[in-house]
Amino acid sequence: MNIESSWAEIFELITQDGFATSAELSTDNRREANFVSRQLLMVDVDSGMTIPELLANAFYNQLGAGFYATPSFTPELHRFRICFRLESAETDPGRLRKINRGLLRVFGAADQACKDPTRLFYGTPDCVLCERTDQLLTEDIVQQLIDIVDEHDRANAEAMTQYSGKNIPKLNNELRQRILDLLKQTYVGSYPLWRNIGWGLKAGGFALSDFQSVTTGMMSQKTPADAAQVWNSSSPVGRPITMGSVIHFLKEKHGADCLRPKTDIEHHIDYLNQMAQVAEIEKYIKELKNGSVN
Repeated sequence: MNIESSWAEIFELITQDGFATSAELSTDNRREANFVSRQLLMVDVDSGMTIPELLANAFYNQLGAGFYATPSFTPELHRFRICFRLESAETDPGRLRKINRGLLRVFGAADQACKDPTRLFYGTPDCVLCERTDQLLTEDIVQQLIDIVDEHDRANAEAMTQYSGKNIPKLNNELRQRILDLLKQTYVGSYPLWRNIGWGLKAGGFALSDFQSVTTGMMSQKTPADAAQVWNSSSPVGRPITMGSVIHFLKEKHGADCLRPKTDIEHHIDYLNQMAQVAEIEKYIKELKNGSVN
Protein backbone atom coordinates (compact mmCIF):
# COMPACT_ATOMS: atom_id res chain seq x y z
CA MET A 1 0.00 0.00 0.00
CA ASN A 2 1.05 3.59 -0.56
CA ILE A 3 1.43 5.82 2.48
CA GLU A 4 2.68 9.34 3.20
CA SER A 5 4.85 9.82 6.26
CA SER A 6 7.99 11.48 7.57
CA TRP A 7 11.41 9.92 7.04
CA ALA A 8 11.75 9.32 10.78
CA GLU A 9 8.46 7.39 10.83
CA ILE A 10 9.34 5.47 7.66
CA PHE A 11 12.72 4.48 9.07
CA GLU A 12 11.04 3.18 12.22
CA LEU A 13 8.56 1.16 10.15
CA ILE A 14 11.49 -0.44 8.32
CA THR A 15 13.85 -1.03 11.24
CA GLN A 16 11.43 -1.71 14.10
CA ASP A 17 8.24 -3.08 12.57
CA GLY A 18 10.13 -4.77 9.72
CA PHE A 19 8.04 -3.35 6.87
CA ALA A 20 9.28 -3.91 3.31
CA THR A 21 9.50 -0.92 0.96
CA SER A 22 9.21 -0.42 -2.78
CA ALA A 23 8.06 2.34 -5.14
CA GLU A 24 4.71 4.09 -5.19
CA LEU A 25 2.56 2.05 -7.58
CA SER A 26 -0.69 2.70 -9.40
CA THR A 27 -1.97 -0.81 -8.52
CA ASP A 28 -0.93 -3.52 -6.06
CA ASN A 29 0.87 -5.35 -8.89
CA ARG A 30 4.57 -4.56 -8.38
CA ARG A 31 5.85 -4.12 -11.93
CA GLU A 32 7.46 -1.26 -13.80
CA ALA A 33 4.36 -0.52 -15.88
CA ASN A 34 2.63 0.48 -12.63
CA PHE A 35 5.48 2.69 -11.36
CA VAL A 36 4.39 6.12 -10.10
CA SER A 37 7.33 7.47 -8.13
CA ARG A 38 10.10 6.68 -5.67
CA GLN A 39 12.02 8.86 -3.24
CA LEU A 40 13.75 6.36 -0.91
CA LEU A 41 16.56 4.40 -2.59
CA MET A 42 18.46 1.43 -1.20
CA VAL A 43 21.90 -0.05 -1.84
CA ASP A 44 22.05 -3.71 -0.76
CA VAL A 45 25.41 -4.94 0.59
CA ASP A 46 25.84 -8.67 1.20
CA SER A 47 29.64 -8.91 1.21
CA GLY A 48 32.82 -7.00 0.41
CA MET A 49 32.15 -4.09 2.77
CA THR A 50 31.80 -3.73 6.52
CA ILE A 51 29.73 -1.27 8.50
CA PRO A 52 32.87 0.46 9.89
CA GLU A 53 33.99 0.92 6.28
CA LEU A 54 30.60 2.41 5.46
CA LEU A 55 30.86 4.80 8.40
CA ALA A 56 34.24 5.95 7.06
CA ASN A 57 32.88 6.42 3.53
CA ALA A 58 32.85 10.09 2.47
CA PHE A 59 29.93 9.69 0.01
CA TYR A 60 27.76 8.10 2.69
CA ASN A 61 28.76 10.60 5.35
CA GLN A 62 27.86 13.51 3.10
CA LEU A 63 24.74 12.18 1.38
CA GLY A 64 23.51 8.99 3.05
CA ALA A 65 20.15 8.93 4.84
CA GLY A 66 21.14 6.01 7.05
CA PHE A 67 21.64 2.26 7.04
CA TYR A 68 20.26 -0.84 8.75
CA ALA A 69 21.57 -4.37 9.19
CA THR A 70 19.53 -7.09 7.52
CA PRO A 71 18.37 -10.20 9.45
CA SER A 72 21.18 -12.26 7.88
CA PHE A 73 23.89 -9.97 9.35
CA THR A 74 26.66 -11.71 11.29
CA PRO A 75 29.84 -10.33 12.90
CA GLU A 76 31.82 -12.28 10.29
CA LEU A 77 29.69 -11.24 7.30
CA HIS A 78 28.21 -7.75 7.37
CA ARG A 79 24.96 -7.55 5.45
CA PHE A 80 23.12 -4.26 5.43
CA ARG A 81 21.26 -1.72 3.33
CA ILE A 82 22.33 1.86 2.72
CA CYS A 83 19.48 4.38 2.43
CA PHE A 84 19.38 7.48 0.25
CA ARG A 85 16.59 10.06 -0.01
CA LEU A 86 16.04 12.16 -3.11
CA GLU A 87 15.17 15.83 -2.73
CA SER A 88 11.89 15.08 -4.50
CA ALA A 89 10.21 11.88 -5.64
CA GLU A 90 11.43 10.62 -9.03
CA THR A 91 8.60 9.88 -11.47
CA ASP A 92 10.65 8.61 -14.44
CA PRO A 93 11.50 4.90 -13.99
CA GLY A 94 14.25 5.07 -16.63
CA ARG A 95 15.94 7.96 -14.86
CA LEU A 96 15.56 6.22 -11.50
CA ARG A 97 17.22 3.10 -12.89
CA LYS A 98 20.22 5.23 -13.88
CA ILE A 99 20.39 6.78 -10.41
CA ASN A 100 20.38 3.29 -8.90
CA ARG A 101 23.10 2.19 -11.29
CA GLY A 102 25.14 5.25 -10.39
CA LEU A 103 24.89 4.42 -6.69
CA LEU A 104 25.98 0.85 -7.44
CA ARG A 105 29.05 2.22 -9.20
CA VAL A 106 29.87 4.23 -6.07
CA PHE A 107 29.45 1.15 -3.87
CA GLY A 108 31.06 -1.56 -5.97
CA ALA A 109 30.62 -4.19 -3.25
CA ALA A 110 26.81 -3.87 -3.42
CA ASP A 111 24.44 -6.30 -5.11
CA GLN A 112 24.59 -5.14 -8.73
CA ALA A 113 21.21 -6.71 -9.51
CA CYS A 114 19.35 -4.25 -7.28
CA LYS A 115 18.64 -1.51 -9.79
CA ASP A 116 14.99 -2.03 -10.79
CA PRO A 117 12.73 0.99 -10.08
CA THR A 118 10.17 -1.21 -8.29
CA ARG A 119 12.67 -3.36 -6.39
CA LEU A 120 11.37 -4.60 -3.04
CA PHE A 121 13.62 -4.27 0.03
CA TYR A 122 12.66 -6.09 3.22
CA GLY A 123 12.93 -4.44 6.59
CA THR A 124 14.47 -5.77 9.81
CA PRO A 125 12.17 -6.13 12.83
CA ASP A 126 13.65 -4.78 16.08
CA CYS A 127 16.88 -3.80 14.34
CA VAL A 128 19.60 -2.69 16.74
CA LEU A 129 22.43 -1.99 14.30
CA CYS A 130 21.10 0.98 12.33
CA GLU A 131 21.46 4.73 11.85
CA ARG A 132 19.20 7.46 10.48
CA THR A 133 20.28 10.88 9.24
CA ASP A 134 18.35 13.75 7.67
CA GLN A 135 20.69 14.07 4.69
CA LEU A 136 19.47 14.14 1.09
CA LEU A 137 20.90 12.95 -2.19
CA THR A 138 20.95 16.37 -3.82
CA GLU A 139 19.87 16.99 -7.39
CA ASP A 140 23.34 18.02 -8.55
CA ILE A 141 24.79 14.72 -7.29
CA VAL A 142 21.89 12.83 -8.86
CA GLN A 143 22.68 14.41 -12.21
CA GLN A 144 26.35 13.51 -11.84
CA LEU A 145 25.39 9.88 -11.20
CA ILE A 146 23.19 9.88 -14.31
CA ASP A 147 25.96 11.47 -16.39
CA ILE A 148 28.43 8.80 -15.25
CA VAL A 149 26.03 6.03 -16.25
CA ASP A 150 25.27 7.67 -19.62
CA GLU A 151 28.98 7.98 -20.36
CA HIS A 152 29.59 4.36 -19.34
CA ASP A 153 26.79 3.18 -21.65
CA ARG A 154 28.08 5.32 -24.49
CA ALA A 155 31.60 3.96 -24.09
CA ASN A 156 30.36 0.36 -24.00
CA ALA A 157 28.20 0.87 -27.07
CA GLU A 158 31.14 2.50 -28.84
CA ALA A 159 33.40 -0.40 -27.88
CA MET A 160 31.02 -2.88 -29.49
CA THR A 161 31.55 -1.26 -32.89
CA GLN A 162 35.29 -2.01 -32.65
CA TYR A 163 34.71 -5.76 -32.73
CA SER A 164 32.21 -5.93 -35.56
CA GLY A 165 34.26 -8.12 -37.87
CA LYS A 166 36.63 -9.83 -35.45
CA ASN A 167 36.83 -13.32 -34.00
CA ILE A 168 33.53 -14.63 -35.31
CA PRO A 169 33.44 -18.44 -35.00
CA LYS A 170 31.31 -20.61 -37.22
CA LEU A 171 27.81 -20.51 -35.79
CA ASN A 172 26.46 -24.04 -35.63
CA ASN A 173 23.16 -24.80 -33.92
CA GLU A 174 24.78 -25.61 -30.57
CA LEU A 175 26.75 -22.35 -30.53
CA ARG A 176 23.70 -20.33 -31.53
CA GLN A 177 21.74 -21.79 -28.65
CA ARG A 178 24.64 -21.16 -26.27
CA ILE A 179 24.71 -17.49 -27.33
CA LEU A 180 20.97 -17.15 -26.71
CA ASP A 181 21.19 -18.90 -23.33
CA LEU A 182 24.00 -16.61 -22.18
CA LEU A 183 22.25 -13.46 -23.38
CA LYS A 184 19.02 -14.39 -21.63
CA GLN A 185 20.82 -14.73 -18.29
CA THR A 186 22.79 -11.48 -18.71
CA TYR A 187 21.02 -8.40 -17.42
CA VAL A 188 22.13 -5.40 -19.50
CA GLY A 189 20.05 -2.47 -18.28
CA SER A 190 21.49 -0.19 -20.96
CA TYR A 191 19.43 0.74 -24.02
CA PRO A 192 22.40 1.30 -26.39
CA LEU A 193 23.97 -2.06 -25.48
CA TRP A 194 20.66 -3.90 -25.77
CA ARG A 195 19.95 -2.24 -29.11
CA ASN A 196 23.41 -3.10 -30.45
CA ILE A 197 23.03 -6.72 -29.38
CA GLY A 198 19.77 -6.86 -31.32
CA TRP A 199 21.45 -5.47 -34.42
CA GLY A 200 24.31 -7.94 -33.97
CA LEU A 201 21.94 -10.90 -33.69
CA LYS A 202 20.14 -9.77 -36.83
CA ALA A 203 23.45 -9.51 -38.71
CA GLY A 204 24.33 -13.00 -37.46
CA GLY A 205 21.25 -14.57 -39.00
CA PHE A 206 19.18 -14.92 -35.84
CA ALA A 207 15.42 -14.40 -35.89
CA LEU A 208 13.42 -11.57 -34.36
CA SER A 209 11.85 -14.13 -32.01
CA ASP A 210 15.36 -14.91 -30.69
CA PHE A 211 15.96 -11.27 -29.82
CA GLN A 212 12.52 -10.98 -28.25
CA SER A 213 13.21 -14.07 -26.16
CA VAL A 214 16.56 -12.90 -24.77
CA THR A 215 15.17 -9.41 -24.14
CA THR A 216 13.14 -10.79 -21.22
CA GLY A 217 16.42 -11.43 -19.39
CA MET A 218 18.51 -8.56 -20.72
CA MET A 219 16.02 -5.71 -20.32
CA SER A 220 13.06 -6.59 -18.11
CA GLN A 221 11.39 -3.25 -18.85
CA LYS A 222 11.37 -3.83 -22.62
CA THR A 223 8.57 -5.65 -24.44
CA PRO A 224 8.56 -7.85 -27.58
CA ALA A 225 7.15 -4.82 -29.42
CA ASP A 226 10.15 -2.74 -28.30
CA ALA A 227 12.47 -5.47 -29.54
CA ALA A 228 10.69 -5.52 -32.91
CA GLN A 229 11.06 -1.76 -33.24
CA VAL A 230 14.83 -2.00 -32.69
CA TRP A 231 15.07 -5.01 -35.01
CA ASN A 232 13.42 -3.12 -37.85
CA SER A 233 15.56 0.00 -37.39
CA SER A 234 19.05 0.46 -38.85
CA SER A 235 22.47 0.59 -37.23
CA PRO A 236 24.59 3.73 -37.74
CA VAL A 237 25.66 4.20 -41.34
CA GLY A 238 29.25 3.10 -41.93
CA ARG A 239 29.52 1.49 -38.48
CA PRO A 240 27.57 -1.76 -38.70
CA ILE A 241 27.09 -3.92 -35.63
CA THR A 242 27.78 -7.61 -36.31
CA MET A 243 28.01 -10.88 -34.38
CA GLY A 244 31.59 -9.98 -33.51
CA SER A 245 30.22 -7.29 -31.22
CA VAL A 246 27.85 -9.72 -29.50
CA ILE A 247 30.58 -12.32 -29.01
CA HIS A 248 32.94 -9.72 -27.58
CA PHE A 249 30.20 -8.60 -25.18
CA LEU A 250 29.60 -12.16 -23.97
CA LYS A 251 33.30 -12.85 -23.47
CA GLU A 252 33.67 -9.66 -21.48
CA LYS A 253 30.77 -10.70 -19.25
CA HIS A 254 31.30 -14.45 -18.94
CA GLY A 255 34.95 -15.10 -19.74
CA ALA A 256 36.99 -15.87 -22.86
CA ASP A 257 35.90 -19.52 -23.03
CA CYS A 258 32.18 -18.95 -22.43
CA LEU A 259 31.33 -20.14 -25.96
CA ARG A 260 33.61 -23.16 -25.83
CA PRO A 261 31.72 -26.31 -26.91
CA LYS A 262 30.86 -28.57 -23.99
CA THR A 263 32.77 -31.82 -23.66
CA ASP A 264 31.02 -35.20 -23.55
CA ILE A 265 31.62 -35.29 -19.80
CA GLU A 266 29.99 -31.87 -19.33
CA HIS A 267 27.00 -32.97 -21.42
CA HIS A 268 26.75 -36.09 -19.26
CA ILE A 269 26.87 -34.02 -16.07
CA ASP A 270 24.08 -31.80 -17.43
CA TYR A 271 22.06 -34.91 -18.19
CA LEU A 272 22.58 -36.31 -14.68
CA ASN A 273 21.55 -32.99 -13.15
CA GLN A 274 18.39 -32.96 -15.25
CA MET A 275 17.59 -36.54 -14.23
CA ALA A 276 18.15 -35.64 -10.57
CA GLN A 277 15.71 -32.75 -10.89
CA VAL A 278 13.15 -35.03 -12.56
CA ALA A 279 13.58 -37.56 -9.74
CA GLU A 280 13.04 -34.84 -7.12
CA ILE A 281 9.87 -33.68 -8.87
CA GLU A 282 8.56 -37.24 -9.15
CA LYS A 283 9.32 -37.83 -5.47
CA TYR A 284 7.49 -34.63 -4.50
CA ILE A 285 4.45 -35.58 -6.60
CA LYS A 286 4.38 -39.00 -4.98
CA GLU A 287 4.52 -37.43 -1.51
CA LEU A 288 1.68 -35.11 -2.42
CA LYS A 289 -0.46 -38.02 -3.54
CA ASN A 290 0.33 -39.88 -0.31
CA GLY A 291 -0.58 -36.83 1.76
CA SER A 292 2.84 -36.63 3.39
CA VAL A 293 3.52 -33.02 2.26
CA ASN A 294 1.79 -30.10 3.99
